[in-house]
Amino acid sequence: MFSLFKRRSDSPEEPTFKTRIRRFWDWYAQVAPRFYKTIEDGQCASLVSEVSSKVDELIPGFAWVFGPGEGGKGHSFTLSGEGNIHRQLLTIFWLSHAPKLDGWSFYASRQPGSIQGIRMRIGERDFDPIEFWLTPSIDRESQKVDLTIWHPLLKCIEERARWTTLFLFLDEVLGEYGTHQWIGEINLNDEQLSNAIPLQELPGFLKRMEADTGWKHLPPGEAATSYHSKDPQDRFLRDDVIAGSTMNWPLVRDYIKAEGNLNDPLGGTGANYVFVAFPADFLPDGMWVEARGAIEDSLDNALRSASSGRLLGGSHGRRFAYIDLLLFDGIKSLEIVKQVLGEKKLPAGTAIHFFAKEKSGQQIVL
Repeated sequence: MFSLFKRRSDSPEEPTFKTRIRRFWDWYAQVAPRFYKTIEDGQCASLVSEVSSKVDELIPGFAWVFGPGEGGKGHSFTLSGEGNIHRQLLTIFWLSHAPKLDGWSFYASRQPGSIQGIRMRIGERDFDPIEFWLTPSIDRESQKVDLTIWHPLLKCIEERARWTTLFLFLDEVLGEYGTHQWIGEINLNDEQLSNAIPLQELPGFLKRMEADTGWKHLPPGEAATSYHSKDPQDRFLRDDVIAGSTMNWPLVRDYIKAEGNLNDPLGGTGANYVFVAFPADFLPDGMWVEARGAIEDSLDNALRSASSGRLLGGSHGRRFAYIDLLLFDGIKSLEIVKQVLGEKKLPAGTAIHFFAKEKSGQQIVL
């Protein structure tokens, strides 16, 4: 599995992401038998236009691909976030609603594949991934593997093309999640080192290392990152944060970097990033994390039970405490959040804010 098909669209944000996913699976259940037969007949290419049109209509901007089914049986359909954590969180939700269809497997990320026989044409040169040689070095502090990489043609192409080519083939042998989860620092080398291994042996090396070390890497949205500010300010909401934890660090980082004027990372999908802000002094001294955690758990349980959203993290600031959420079902998701906050008796001044600057005027004050 190597080629992914993608289109971009400026389609409106309505309907909600949950509605889009329901419509997608209703459609796929109807066409699945025909698609299966078409692929079996060797006519897979004839489906590209039809599938791209439907993906563009319901899940704009995402990549997709047909491939082999689980265990080599039947066929598969993959919807990919292409390494973008915002879209990866949505494909995980998409997969959680997949129906059981005879002969079909579904994946929320590009799966590892074979590079045997693959070539990439760059200028007048054919780039063969079999000729990549890697010298791995285990970084125990980060629990990742650093790589020194040689290929006979790397020095013959411009730098951007080198990295693009390399990551395409790394993703092919490790899968969409594997490169990000396991690979640390990468250095390109002009000479092949004596202890190098071919690219196709990298998955086996990582599997043995995982068994030896016991390291486990979780899917996007399942591993928390802690953060803190040495000098919290009060220029915009969340600028006062002292410390927090998140399962989507790029969202928090980019919001702070944009000083609250963040372009919507989920634009056109019908999903929303929001955060609840409430007076920090509502939480008892010395119990900030525990008390906020009880509210976070209630929100997460209510949203997940209704397949309407999920918790991303929380933080504590000088003025406000914050709880970050990913919502899939528009107003219905917001109503669930409001209900839980009411049950928890959050104080006056509590509000639900959107991360996206395009929706900054849509905040809900309780």
